Amino acid sequence: MNIYAFISLFSSIVVFFLGNYIYYKNPDNRLNQLIAILCFLVAYLSFAEYGLRNADNITNAIFWSKTTFIWPMLTPLLLTIVLIVTKRNKILKNKLIIILLFLPSTVISLTGLLTNQLNNGLTNAYWGWTTILNLNSPILLLTVLWIIILGLTSIILSYMYYRKSSGSEKIQITYILIGLTVVLIVSLITELILPLNSIEFPELTYFSSAFGLLFISYGVANYRLPSLTPEIAANEIVRNITNFLVITDCNKKINYVNPVGLKLLGYIKSEIYGKSVDLIFPEHNKIRSKDLQHNGYTKHFETTLNLKNNDSIPILLSASSISKKTSPIGILYMGTDIRKRKAIEQQKRSIAKQTIARQSVLLELYKEDISELEKTLKHLTETVSKTLNVDRVSVWFFNKEKTVLTCTDIYILDTDVHENGLKLIAQDYPKYINALKNSHNLTAENALTHPDTAEFKDSYLKPNGIISMMDVPIWLQGEMVGVLCHEQTKNMRKYTFEEQDFAASISYIISLSLEASERDKAQKQIIDSLEEKNVLLREIHHRVKNNMQIISSLLSLQSSTIENPEMREVFHESQNRVKSMSMIHEQLYQTDNLSKIDFKIYINGLIKSLFQIYSSSLKQIKWNVDVKDVKLNLETSIPCGLIINELISNSLKHAFKERDSGKITVKMDSYNNLITLIVADNGIGIPNNFQIENTSTLGLKLVTTLVKQLDGEMIVNKENGTSFTITFKEITYMKRE
Repeated sequence: MNIYAFISLFSSIVVFFLGNYIYYKNPDNRLNQLIAILCFLVAYLSFAEYGLRNADNITNAIFWSKTTFIWPMLTPLLLTIVLIVTKRNKILKNKLIIILLFLPSTVISLTGLLTNQLNNGLTNAYWGWTTILNLNSPILLLTVLWIIILGLTSIILSYMYYRKSSGSEKIQITYILIGLTVVLIVSLITELILPLNSIEFPELTYFSSAFGLLFISYGVANYRLPSLTPEIAANEIVRNITNFLVITDCNKKINYVNPVGLKLLGYIKSEIYGKSVDLIFPEHNKIRSKDLQHNGYTKHFETTLNLKNNDSIPILLSASSISKKTSPIGILYMGTDIRKRKAIEQQKRSIAKQTIARQSVLLELYKEDISELEKTLKHLTETVSKTLNVDRVSVWFFNKEKTVLTCTDIYILDTDVHENGLKLIAQDYPKYINALKNSHNLTAENALTHPDTAEFKDSYLKPNGIISMMDVPIWLQGEMVGVLCHEQTKNMRKYTFEEQDFAASISYIISLSLEASERDKAQKQIIDSLEEKNVLLREIHHRVKNNMQIISSLLSLQSSTIENPEMREVFHESQNRVKSMSMIHEQLYQTDNLSKIDFKIYINGLIKSLFQIYSSSLKQIKWNVDVKDVKLNLETSIPCGLIINELISNSLKHAFKERDSGKITVKMDSYNNLITLIVADNGIGIPNNFQIENTSTLGLKLVTTLVKQLDGEMIVNKENGTSFTITFKEITYMKRE
């Protein structure tokens, strides 16, 4: 046997088994049936070619040559397959089209069998016996033209379908297109081009057909897009379902567990098939056997699932009877692992409990007498440590010259003792002190590496075993006079926004206590002085701010009991609006100028607070504040602060949906008594037909109302995100009667 005869025999065997595989992959599908027929036809022709090349005389060679007469049927059959794949199978419903496709090929086949119009006999070449083409025959020319037309049509239709398809369809047609192209190119070269140029080379049409069929079959078998049978669809659904699934017979013996179930349980099939379902569902007695005998019965309940390693996990289980012609034949169990859901529920309950506890503590503290500073500080440090479960809580105060920080009281949770007297030189920690002055608090999950707390590494953190910190400045009459410190020594800790807010409230109480103490000492001296007026004004602002803090706390306490997410969001938004106004009074209290608000400081503090509420840790949302020397009176500050609060909150909630990053910019400037405020983001933008005057959302309605209150103008720019430009003049103070 020469090598070329062996190639033909090998191709025949490969394609024969390929036809069997593609047929039994989906025997009811027409496409699979036609590809199988094409494979068997190529297998037959390859075997005939093997006989021809291996023939030992001219008589046997002529016999094998005649058996290949049906070769012209390959191309119309291939085009039929392409029409089905490219979803043009409606064409095949026309019988005339079928006749026009296969009749010319049938005539060519009979002509080749009964006449010598296609070849002039046989010759024995180095690869075995081969036909001599009758190059002077017009029928041969028409045959070649017909085969080329059908082949090119198949390729063009496939390519057109490739251009407009996507996903699995595109992958499937790519394999088919490769297969068709290989067959057409190799056939033209070895059957026509080389013989016409008198170059002796073995014909490789059937070999290339086998190679091309491998691509076509792979595309159809692995990306089968034509109509699937219900049985195939059901098998795929069961095999790929994300929930675990168990099927038993009526005696509760396990017959099937899907791959997800086997992986979750830790068993292999041989270990669990045939075993009682009680092995994995210990609370199976919740399902009564007589109920499951009823056709269509289903029961849903929470239970536990026993794993191979003797662990058990919570699941949500559905048990349904399986019947055939109203007779029960088994039970279907479908379950969902609810460990994550249970953990989230537990976490929510824990957070709600902690929030209620913190708000209750605050409400009680606001009622207490805070005029005795030393007693108040000890009570506060101990209360905060136990409420937040912080290892060490301390209060530090600057001396008059602001050169030394002295620990007035420190409470250590483990030993339940109070200490004091430790001193730190302020000039050794410039970054830390500057960071506190410019923010509402300073949190450092890893205090040893945080840029604002690393200064303490060798002098304070390591000697005291401190890992994490949350420090809040203490203000008195616009001046930072001390620090409230929360220090973790046992483990690294990330303080939540609620914990930071609680700590800030405690800092305000200390400020109140300081002021009460100072006021008691100087009360007689300031009664007749102008300073008394300023102190009283500050106290008013402080009291207003604290009252707003109580309102915010009450809103937070109330929202923790609301299950409806939309209603809870309404409470949170109201809480943020109260806080934005509270910050105005807080700043007036902290500054020497009781009539003007420095908006650069105010906006930075407001944005930081809003980012802690709305910005997800999974998103990289940046912000930039460019505010010139703008100072506004109280009449203008409140509506302006609310506008900024609403616009930034709106950006954080809506502008960066389905985005991982973005930027919010706030600019503010004053020129010729005209103030310009710009709040912009580079998010997804708002619809082109959006009209702010007709908006239905409370936040933007509030913005429109506040702009009118300021007697200002607003322009909304929808390019490259959303930009709000508001121009207004400072409101003149109206004397009250």
